[in-house]
Amino acid sequence: MTTPWPAEARYLQLVDVTVDLRFRRLILADRSLELPQRVFDLMLLFLGEPHKLHTRATLFDRLWAGTVVEDTNLSQNVWLLRKALGEERKAWIRTVAKSGYVFEPPGPIRWFERLPAASPPTRATAPPVVERDTAPEAGLAIDTASPVADASGDTLAARAAEADRSGQAALPTSNPEAERPAARPDRRRRYVGLAAVLALIAVATASLMVWRHAQPRNAGSVALVMVEDGSGSSWPAKLLQQWLAWKLDSLPEANVLREGDVASGIGTAPIDVVFLSSVRSSDDPTKWELHARLIHGGKEERISATGNPADMPALVDSLSRRIVARLLPERAAPWPTLEASADAAQRYEGFARALDRRDWMTASRLGAEIVRLAPRFALVRLQLADALSQLSQATAAREQQRVAAQLLQGSPTEAVASLEARQQAMEIGGAGKALVLYQALVDRYPDKTGYRLKLAELLILAGQYERALTHLADAPGRSEALGVRIAKRLLRAQAYGHLGDPARMRAMALQAQQLARSAGDGWASEQASAWILRGKADDFQDPERKSASAFEQAATLYRLAGDTTGELYASYLARTADPPGPATDAELDVLLARANAGGHRRLEVAILLANADQHSIAGDAESYRSRLLQASATATAAGDPVLMGAVNTRLLNIEILTARFDSADEMARRQRRLDLRGTARLFSDQFAAALALIRGDAQRALDIVEASERLLPQAVPGQRESEALAQIACVRTDLLLSLGRMAEARKALERCRQGERWAVQFYAPAVGSYMELAAGDLPRARALLHQAEASMAKMTPDRWLNAIEVARIATRLGELERSERIYAEVLPAVSSVGYTLLTALVLTGKAENAAARGDWENSRRFASEARQAIPDNAWGIVSRLDLLAAIDARQRGDAVAASALAGRLHRRARELGDVVAELESHPLFEPDALDGDCGLAERESLVARTGMRGVRLDWLLGTGGAPRAAVVR
Repeated sequence: MTTPWPAEARYLQLVDVTVDLRFRRLILADRSLELPQRVFDLMLLFLGEPHKLHTRATLFDRLWAGTVVEDTNLSQNVWLLRKALGEERKAWIRTVAKSGYVFEPPGPIRWFERLPAASPPTRATAPPVVERDTAPEAGLAIDTASPVADASGDTLAARAAEADRSGQAALPTSNPEAERPAARPDRRRRYVGLAAVLALIAVATASLMVWRHAQPRNAGSVALVMVEDGSGSSWPAKLLQQWLAWKLDSLPEANVLREGDVASGIGTAPIDVVFLSSVRSSDDPTKWELHARLIHGGKEERISATGNPADMPALVDSLSRRIVARLLPERAAPWPTLEASADAAQRYEGFARALDRRDWMTASRLGAEIVRLAPRFALVRLQLADALSQLSQATAAREQQRVAAQLLQGSPTEAVASLEARQQAMEIGGAGKALVLYQALVDRYPDKTGYRLKLAELLILAGQYERALTHLADAPGRSEALGVRIAKRLLRAQAYGHLGDPARMRAMALQAQQLARSAGDGWASEQASAWILRGKADDFQDPERKSASAFEQAATLYRLAGDTTGELYASYLARTADPPGPATDAELDVLLARANAGGHRRLEVAILLANADQHSIAGDAESYRSRLLQASATATAAGDPVLMGAVNTRLLNIEILTARFDSADEMARRQRRLDLRGTARLFSDQFAAALALIRGDAQRALDIVEASERLLPQAVPGQRESEALAQIACVRTDLLLSLGRMAEARKALERCRQGERWAVQFYAPAVGSYMELAAGDLPRARALLHQAEASMAKMTPDRWLNAIEVARIATRLGELERSERIYAEVLPAVSSVGYTLLTALVLTGKAENAAARGDWENSRRFASEARQAIPDNAWGIVSRLDLLAAIDARQRGDAVAASALAGRLHRRARELGDVVAELESHPLFEPDALDGDCGLAERESLVARTGMRGVRLDWLLGTGGAPRAAVVR
């Protein structure tokens, strides 16, 4: 085992612990003890590689290579080492659950040829010898008086080579007490800038080598590491990094890693590394030097170029070709030319750094400026398309993508195929083709991480969540980069959220957050994204208890990461979680202005929708509709079908609530043309089902709902239903009851009851109450109805329809006063906002209550007002009014009219398969009294088959079957 201390070292010292290397002893202040060989080897390994994760697998390979041992051996040796160090020092060895161990010494490690004095130097006076930085970005103090390497390589290069051989930091190997700074001739001071960069490369390499030697080999990963000296001279290197990244990332043979993956030191196999740097030339300050250091296949190579700023784009292009040829010789050609002016190339660095931060608003602004300067700068157009797409500026994004694809046609076949897949993913109606293209790439190149993650993203957008989760599963035995592991968990959380499963959504977000937090600096954006998903999971499960806490945490992290776009989005989520009021409205107005100015169309629409919801809660239907129309105009102008679908679904709901059913039909057809997927598709389908049910076609409504259900993964046996499946089960229960399929409805209700959302908490007892009423169990029906009413905390637009349903069932249970109280509370609210459908439902209910009291005069008045409010094909209301009209005619002694109305109602109910309406019509005439009517046996069979013994008109006709007598005024 190689070590960072020289061969002549005999003792190591760490604070008050001395290690005798010759005799395997620990020398402490109060004792000295000899360690067993394996324990001593473990101690040396920890001393040589502190502050890094040593996985259990790696420790077995290094300490027991070629030997079969029990898994408990490692735990026993760690326990023995901790015991040898003593109680006050055992915390130096930290256990990482299910991973391994990290040695965290409290100070530097020093070496000596002779036994040091009993009192070791304090930390302030002990020069660090075995300390090292673990990330390429770490700062490094440069002593201008000490020997440094220039391009030809001397002291520093030798140390770097030693680092490559030993896997340790390239640090001085002489006794630190004997080392003295060496003087350097003044003529070499001009190399300080370059020396700083080379020193940074050496430190980064040393850190990387420690990591590489502890990992299993897995070809195909490449890290492009920027090394900067803080002089502001990095723009050529940044351009080279991004141009190289696009080339390599477009090829199936390479997985391009983030710098954070390298710095984290965990989670992936050995990699090829390219260190990139650029500085002003020390010989000629008007020129720039561009350096690349490749570590590939265990060998090192340096490539450099020097030129004027105007030459840099061409030199960057040239070096990128040479680097690709070194890493992947078979991919040396063909590649398109990098076409950029010097001015555009210099401006590009700010744009690229905004992309690194995922600050899409800043990136879109800077990218547009660069495109104006250099219209054929294909890389900028490609990346600008991504930024614009993130902001939902879909039309502009598609245009940038098209031009970029044309400029990059001289690329390898796989790169062109990837460009085509990207293009289709952005086109309206192109999602299906994009999925086919990316699936083909994944099938052909299963180890290409980028293809698989992009496919998963598209599958989530397409609503194919199960398939997405399949591609996001961790492959057994495959080591993946930390960034990939975090991205997978964030995407899984999104998929579970769309599946209506907040529990698993929250769990995945928490896993991603823990991974990002444990990786240290550079992962703030991932932590922020996880906070947002956690907050959304909480809100989804219990919207009544909204909290801004998670979103505020995300906003803070985005701010630390320099991501103004993310901060703006998180701030919006936090404000919408606040209680409504003037202060919240004012803050949302500020955020709306910022979103508009930054071109963030997705957020702009989201804020308009949130503002619309506030007006809806306040009962201001006019302002609600106005904000929705503004949002619709913004979404349409952006050309984003997802935004258009989200807004149009709400507008479709308004068309239904205002009883403009023909207009709602047309809007539903437009929704289908958008080829919506995911949550937007589910909501759109539910409104389409509502339209079918209003017209009495319960079977079509059920078909639509079941088609939506098939888009969702079914629960594993023994596992609770997802929230989305539970909500769909509630709707199915109601539809199955209308069709007289009681047994199936009971099974669906059991699934419905597994949901935890507030909507399900109301719906399950409400539909359960109606089911028990239909079955004839009135006590149980009353108990469930009280439970449903109790779940309605306050009367808001979301509750009006629920309250109307409670009142309808209460009437049929004979609780007229309770029903009237609810109707009296709801009617002014729904009529004032112009919700015609709800108004008609209330008037119909009041007509039923009046008839049940024998007040036929008011019953006729309410029924007439209800008929005037709705179209004739609104079966759900018209059938109830027709039933009242038939009973009214009967109690007035008009047998002909009563028979005609009852017969028409009965025939239509049978045509539609509305078993409840059919059963309710039976008491109005004797069996076989009408031509084509069912006989007594058929009626009894229907009741036996459906189990609906409680569907009677006792509440209206009385127990004797006669209409309530008219009230004499």
